[in-house]
This record gives sequence, C-alpha cells and structure tokens, in this order.
Amino acid sequence: MRRLDDTEIDEVLIRNGIGVLALVDGTQPYAIPISFGYDAEEMVFPMQWGGGYSSRKSEAIESNPNVCLTVYEQDADDPAIWRSVVVTGEIYEIEDADTEQADASLAANAEFPPDLGVWGIPFEDVEFRLFGLATDNCTGREFATEYGGWDG
Repeated sequence: MRRLDDTEIDEVLIRNGIGVLALVDGTQPYAIPISFGYDAEEMVFPMQWGGGYSSRKSEAIESNPNVCLTVYEQDADDPAIWRSVVVTGEIYEIEDADTEQADASLAANAEFPPDLGVWGIPFEDVEFRLFGLATDNCTGREFATEYGGWDG
C-alpha cells in the first residue's frame, strides 16, 4: 500500500463522480451512495439529491454536519490495483448566489442514474438541494498485491 500525492488524489476525484457519503444519524452511522462534482481548486464537493427537507439525510446533516466521503476505484488497466480517497469535513448547503460554480462542478464529473425517477416520485416533484463539503482532511491510498506491505 502507498499514499497518493495531492495530484493523484485530484485525479481519482476527477475520474469518479460517485462515492459513499457517511453521515451521523443520532448515534448511528448512515452511509449512502451519492453523486458528486469536484472542484480541485477549492476542495469543495457540491452534491445534489432529492428527498426534500424532511429526508433522513437532511435530518442527519442538520443535527451533525460532520461527514466522510469515500471514493474508490479499480485501475482500468490493472485490476490488481485499487485506489481510495477519504475526505472528512463539514457539509453545508450552498447558497443560491453560489450555485453556478457548484452546477459546473456537477456537470464536469458527477454520475447520475439514467432515470432520475428512481425515488418513485415524478422528476418534476423531486426537490434538489446543493451541498458542499468543507474539507478538514483528505487522504488517498493505492493498494496492490505487488506492494507486499505498507510504505508509510
């Protein structure tokens, strides 16, 4: 296993537009798959989801904004190599005045299902909110059988 440098971390986050967002729901962890956009200059992750203001996600964020986003990938050329990036920080709702940059980040690399009606609600009735992640810590690692151990 080896640590990824900042450039390699950026590359993983740019290549991948979906990850697992872990929230705190009371005393329980609550992890969900989520699409995200990535702005490498500000280490901000605008995220968009449906479900309204009374969803479990919304209630968890309002009670505790500390989250962890994990993004991982298997190397396209060598399936024995895996990379992961773990980002921790506070999630916040993006103000209306700042949505243009957030929308651009989403358009650049977020991954969405082909049919956004997956919630069982007609698309026009789904409320979308944009969130960012103020990063406290960001680490990346690469795992491969050839390493045979940890490089520190």
